[in-house]
Amino acid sequence: MGGMTIVPDCLIDDIVVNETSVLLLPGADTWSDPKHGTIIEKASEFLSLGATVCAICGATVALANYGLLDNRPHTSNGIGYLDMFSPCYEGKNHYIDKPSVADNNLITASSAGALLWSKQIIKHLNVFQSSTLEYWYEYFSTGEPQHFFALMQSLSSNDE
Repeated sequence: MGGMTIVPDCLIDDIVVNETSVLLLPGADTWSDPKHGTIIEKASEFLSLGATVCAICGATVALANYGLLDNRPHTSNGIGYLDMFSPCYEGKNHYIDKPSVADNNLITASSAGALLWSKQIIKHLNVFQSSTLEYWYEYFSTGEPQHFFALMQSLSSNDE
């Protein structure tokens, strides 16, 4: 969205999937286009092999259209959104009305859940210790300088 150009590092067929692989599916209003079917098939492979798939906003529609949300806790821009744009969606019983939902190796978010989605991805990847992640989240959710300084302090104490 917004005219951003994305240049891939490799072809979809060249992606090697293992348990440590992570696939990020960005939001867009073009996910219903059949040309995206190949990457959604790859997302299915990721999930079945224990690799991680992270989808936000419109990308959740693509997962719903492929049946990947039918049996797993997930979220999106509202259950009505998935009903409207994914006529074959059958995951209503697993829908959670929150900005972002992490279910093991599937992390989904609404368009308003980008920050929490990022936090859940960072947590899943073990990028930060839990206290550092909380400082990171507090800083970016409030913009208050004391959280920035706590974040920087926790990062420097983690280096020791």
